[in-house]
Amino acid sequence: MLGGLGALFASAAWAQAPAPLLDQAALTAQAERVERHADALSRLWPGYWPQTQPFILYAPNVGAVFGGDRLPDTPRFRPGRLEGAEFHFVLDYPSGRPDTVLLRPDGPDDDLSTLFHEQFHDYQNTAFRWMSGDGHQEFVDLNAISDLAGFIAALDLERLVLQAALLEPDATARRRLARTYLALRSARSAELPSEILAVQQQREWSEGTAEFIGLQAGNLIADRPDEALPRAIARNLGVPGDNDMSLVSELFRWRAYPVGAALTWLLADLDADQWRTHISRGVPLDVLLRQTIGEGSHEDVSAAAARFDLPALKAQAAERLNQAPKGVTSREAFLDQAPHWLVLELKAPGVRGKDVQLSFSAGAMTPLADGGIALPRGTVVMEAPGFALKSEGVPALIDVPTGVVAEGMTIHTVTLPVSLAELREFRAGETILLENQDLSLHITAPGEIHQQAGQTRISLTLPQEP
Repeated sequence: MLGGLGALFASAAWAQAPAPLLDQAALTAQAERVERHADALSRLWPGYWPQTQPFILYAPNVGAVFGGDRLPDTPRFRPGRLEGAEFHFVLDYPSGRPDTVLLRPDGPDDDLSTLFHEQFHDYQNTAFRWMSGDGHQEFVDLNAISDLAGFIAALDLERLVLQAALLEPDATARRRLARTYLALRSARSAELPSEILAVQQQREWSEGTAEFIGLQAGNLIADRPDEALPRAIARNLGVPGDNDMSLVSELFRWRAYPVGAALTWLLADLDADQWRTHISRGVPLDVLLRQTIGEGSHEDVSAAAARFDLPALKAQAAERLNQAPKGVTSREAFLDQAPHWLVLELKAPGVRGKDVQLSFSAGAMTPLADGGIALPRGTVVMEAPGFALKSEGVPALIDVPTGVVAEGMTIHTVTLPVSLAELREFRAGETILLENQDLSLHITAPGEIHQQAGQTRISLTLPQEP
């Protein structure tokens, strides 16, 4: 996977092609900037980016520059396309060196913050442990929030106060604004179900810290001044959500990036006691900040509501609710979009789970109530020995958690719209080759094929040994 689901919503730019000005010289210059700052990068978060961290900067129409540690026979520059580099970034790219991260820069001036953000997710997979069992689900039932417009307005007020804190040059005033933010957050959270609070905190903890590190590293290699980092985070706090994004994604995914990054920056700015250690052990960012500075008074809350015009924020929130796209929120509604669906199920026993690669991206994704992720139109690539799938520009449903383990098996499931006529002749145990303008599928010997009304399910189980 691309760094877990934390990475999947990282950017709507995954499908963007690199800027035409990228050439071998530009890619090489970017790699040299990273290598020149290797020592400073290694000190951002202990254990995250070793000085010899292997990485690849890639432009499909140009080639790839290999940076950091690489095999002795690996050239600095390799012209042409790289196999398996379909996406904007790829974690654990098979370069011959473990933990190689690949990025397609957006242009010669790209500060590579995405490279550092996504590699931090890879680091989190082994170094971070969330303290609660709750919070990992993507879907949040907005019906559980009794006053949704008030909830949105409260989030907006908190965001504006947090933005003001990051832009405040005076340390005492900045601390007071941070305390006010925490008081506002406590007031909003008082009536919320615990599972909703856990989702909010977990997203900020995972995505916010990665966003902080990505921006910090990008600023570092671009040789920007220290004050550029809080300004960049504050700027992101002020950006409205994508109009095409589902409300759940906006409220509980998009906001987590800048809010979590802002909380992390405040902890670093305050030099909170062992803040990195506490975060890696799963302490929520707002909890850790509250333990460090406490929270503001009722008078501070009232002053913030007046300063940022809370009644106007409530009116804006109500209008946004009226205009918010309804979107698809259930598996049934998603499957109503096509008369027939192909369900591909790939199972891997034990350690062979690592032989399965599933990557997907889209400009917008919607979490569903049953745990699936709906891609209105996106790209999906799933590969394993004897199995190769690539779909582009069509709806797709990804079952999550991806790579779920059941009865000793790692299972990945992808559902795509394919007409029954294209699937009729396939038989279990026989090679499947399916090619059309949207889909390429090759399965050497599927174990099971089941057809029922509206659905064909094809399953392949990898053997115990390669």
